[in-house]
Amino acid sequence: MKRLTPILVAMFIALISCRTTVNDRNGAATVMMNYTDWAESVALTHLAALLLEDRLDYEVITKLAGVDTVFKEVATGEADIFADAWLPQTHGSYMEEYFDYIEDLGPNYKSARTGLVVPAWSDIKSIDDLKELYPGPIIGIDTTAGIMQNASRALEEYGLDNELLSLSDAEMSDRVEEALKRRENVVFTGWEPHWLFFRYELRYLDDPLASFPGEEKIHTIARKGFKDDHPRVATFFERMVLSEKQINELLYEVLLARDPHEGVRSWVRKNEFVVNQWVRGLRPEREKIM
Repeated sequence: MKRLTPILVAMFIALISCRTTVNDRNGAATVMMNYTDWAESVALTHLAALLLEDRLDYEVITKLAGVDTVFKEVATGEADIFADAWLPQTHGSYMEEYFDYIEDLGPNYKSARTGLVVPAWSDIKSIDDLKELYPGPIIGIDTTAGIMQNASRALEEYGLDNELLSLSDAEMSDRVEEALKRRENVVFTGWEPHWLFFRYELRYLDDPLASFPGEEKIHTIARKGFKDDHPRVATFFERMVLSEKQINELLYEVLLARDPHEGVRSWVRKNEFVVNQWVRGLRPEREKIM
């Protein structure tokens, strides 16, 4: 992969030097978080934003974008944080491209997985079985997503003629739910954590050619220099690690709520002990009034 061009490097330096954000050491500050429309990206971003605002007195600005734009803007300093980087493989190409301009704040979930998914009752056992048992389309998501790059590779490596549809996470989920309710076979680009696995009995197709990675971790990444500018926030993200039960419950709360903020707040009320461990000692000191 190519590194950032000299022009982009110059833009990056200019953006950092001209940032209007006041850093953590000087009191009131703003953090810009980019996210995608994937279920866990929405949930993790709104969870972090709520806690940073309520517990650390930060202003958080969130921006929805495609994953390619998300990584580019974090690398150039237009955004501070992305809390949904799948490593080492799914988003590995983006990390390699922008390696010199990104800081890794560590994993927030340690048991992530991607692959082609079917209903648990399906006769399809392996990706190779699609040749004989499933001529229909594979329901996918945004073409820039790492899982779609792996799905395209799988079609080529297994010699499949199935159409690979590119939809939003919400559109993909709707199509899958419709098929499941009618008990129709459906194949889609699935990943965990995702509320579909919380709600339905699903199964990954065997992948003997290893077109998809094995178990991965979801990391929080930041622009270069973020740890120095915002040490309290960096520590918060280093602590914010969810178990499988916690993240599945979070995704389901967000799904049921009218907006993500309500779902996240409901989850926080049920997980105060966990949240308190993340923010312990990070609250800003108040000036004493004599």
